[in-house]
Amino acid sequence: MAENRCIHTDCEGFYRRDFLKAGALGLFGLSLTDFFRLKAQAATAEASVSAPYKGTATSVILVWLGGGPSHLDMWDLKPEAPEEIRGLFKPIATNVNGIQVSEHLPRLAQQTDKLCIIRSMTSPEAAHERGTHYMMTGYQPLPGFAVPGYGAVISKLKEQRSALPPYISVPAPVAYGGGGFLGASLAPFSPGGNPASNNFKVRDLEPPKGVSFERVERRRSLRQAVDAAFKKYEAGNPAAEAVDNFYTSAYNLMSSTDARAAFDLKAEPGKTRDAYRRDTFGQSCLLARRLVEAGVNFVTVSNGGWDNHNNIFSSLPGKLNAFDQTMATLITDLSDRGLLETTLVIAMGEFGRTPVINRNAGRDHHSRVFSIMLAGGGVQGGQVIGASDPLGMEPAETPVRPEDLSATLYQSLGVDYNQHLESPDGVRIVLSRGGRPIRGVLA
Repeated sequence: MAENRCIHTDCEGFYRRDFLKAGALGLFGLSLTDFFRLKAQAATAEASVSAPYKGTATSVILVWLGGGPSHLDMWDLKPEAPEEIRGLFKPIATNVNGIQVSEHLPRLAQQTDKLCIIRSMTSPEAAHERGTHYMMTGYQPLPGFAVPGYGAVISKLKEQRSALPPYISVPAPVAYGGGGFLGASLAPFSPGGNPASNNFKVRDLEPPKGVSFERVERRRSLRQAVDAAFKKYEAGNPAAEAVDNFYTSAYNLMSSTDARAAFDLKAEPGKTRDAYRRDTFGQSCLLARRLVEAGVNFVTVSNGGWDNHNNIFSSLPGKLNAFDQTMATLITDLSDRGLLETTLVIAMGEFGRTPVINRNAGRDHHSRVFSIMLAGGGVQGGQVIGASDPLGMEPAETPVRPEDLSATLYQSLGVDYNQHLESPDGVRIVLSRGGRPIRGVLA
């Protein structure tokens, strides 16, 4: 029970469903000072010129490590630091000369030629909720202003490539990854259920019991006729648009054989399912691969339980071993299928962990420097970007902010990170406010 709970909440009691309440606060409460500051920053960004990079990625798989994974025990070990900082894990060599990772990531160590490890991420937000917002949107939280998550922005700006929803979250949505002021119609579709379950079934794929597809089509035609009569009264109504989007997506899923097939994990060979691991995270990542292969633009995979305040060196090895096997399999699978160049893979959490081990043999929240992993989508593998200081306390070189990560993500997809989005009440925001693509990441 305790393990299941840690997937959905963390030490601050920040449940993943709480973001729904935060997103429903509306667009009020933004001060005039904030408004004019946003306008001025938007004008500055508009005057600048984006890099001419067109991007090779068509899809993103964002693996969210909720709770804050320890950079010092995964990507940025400090074997020369004092014992109370370096901990118990040893670094191992990778297949790239000079790069080391944790001994509990042996499979990813052999995939490092395809990985870009950023060791100098930095943020002022060391609370779960605010840190999640910052990393999932590229924006520090603005009171009363619901900034859309990356997947929602991509859904709006990039063409939908299949009958599948362009933005899908498995097994459940990540906090602050919703539509924000863009509206509920751009929130992610979530299949529901556990992909590792033998009874896993995606909602909306089949008509209700006793209702044939012919009857569904008749109902759809009737609904379209009614909608046409009331369309002018609903114009510009976000709630009405969200309902329309829901019905359209549900119908497209039911009517498309290819869309339904994308969710069918039983079509995968048993050997492949075993390689990903037959647990929720492993089968969610396998499903993510199937979805991008079928044309989905953005998939988030949530994997919580990284809030290791207690007994980190006894609890983390199993977590790291599972992460290692699944992520290494995902990278290899995408590469073997020719999908890695067009799929940007990101593995990150809201922050890292404190260098000093606490009295409970754990590590606490630390956002001043932490690490993330990138692969595919035009990312140059086999490299480390930035560095932390000898204690893993602060960036030592090339500090990277969430705004810079957002600019990199958008540029990988060929989206101008200096363009604007406008909220219903006329507030314009630039996609990456003051951010610049991380130098050296994209080929």
